[in-house]
Amino acid sequence: MTKGQFIKAYRAHVVASYPWAADEAKLDRFMASVTVTLSTERATWAWSSKGTKEVWKAIGCKGPVTLKGLRALPAETEKA
Repeated sequence: MTKGQFIKAYRAHVVASYPWAADEAKLDRFMASVTVTLSTERATWAWSSKGTKEVWKAIGCKGPVTLKGLRALPAETEKA
């Protein structure tokens, strides 16, 4: 699994779960925060939600979800 696959699956989860996600601008800002948290040392997104855990399992990741684990997912340019 890759960061891009996680982000895509998480975005779908957010759209399906939260009415505010129908506002494309809000959704884009939120997902930008997710991307920053996964791609840098900054933590601008509260990653430890129930939804994050559900998506982590749904994309086939094993064990508990951690920020270290999320950041360790390979980028699309790396071999998955």
